[in-house]
This record gives sequence, structure tokens and C-alpha cells, in this order.
Amino acid sequence: MSHYGITAIRWNSEHTEVENCMVHELEPRGRGCVLLDGKPMWYTDVASLITGGGKVWVMQKNTEGECERVAPVRVRDGLDEYLQSSPEDALFDLPTF
Repeated sequence: MSHYGITAIRWNSEHTEVENCMVHELEPRGRGCVLLDGKPMWYTDVASLITGGGKVWVMQKNTEGECERVAPVRVRDGLDEYLQSSPEDALFDLPTF
């Protein structure tokens, strides 16, 4: 199973849903993980990672400047067109790119 981190988002034209995400593969290192180079992905591709068994996390920098997992990302109601995080605002609180 692969693990991924989202570090930034791009909104749709209505500014109501995520259109693109900056997605990084997570590489385990000791007790933590390292973000590999990121690439923009459409929300449907992120949903496919999740429905295919991958784990996707909202990532933010902590006070030491290291990235940490803040919230898991899921596909709302099994519909590929909606991404959600828990807590819900974690995904929408990310910076834009």
C-alpha cells in the first residue's frame, strides 16, 4: 500500500471544491516519513489513489519545519468527484499553488 501527502490545493472556479492537489509520495524513514518530489494531480486522480487502496494525508509543516500528517483524506460517499478530510477544514486550510 502506498502513502501520499497533499501539501497544496487549487480550487475550482466556484471556489467550493478542490480541483488539483500537489501530491507527494511518502517514503518511510525511521519513525517518520519524508515527502518526495510533488506533482499536481487532478482531484479524480487523487480519488483513484484512495479507492485503489492508497492512503492520502493532508500534510503541514510543524514548528521544527518538518512535514507531518494532519488529517486523512477520503472520497466522500464513494463519489470520485469529492475529496474530504477529517477534520473537514484541514484540506481547505492548505495553501494554494
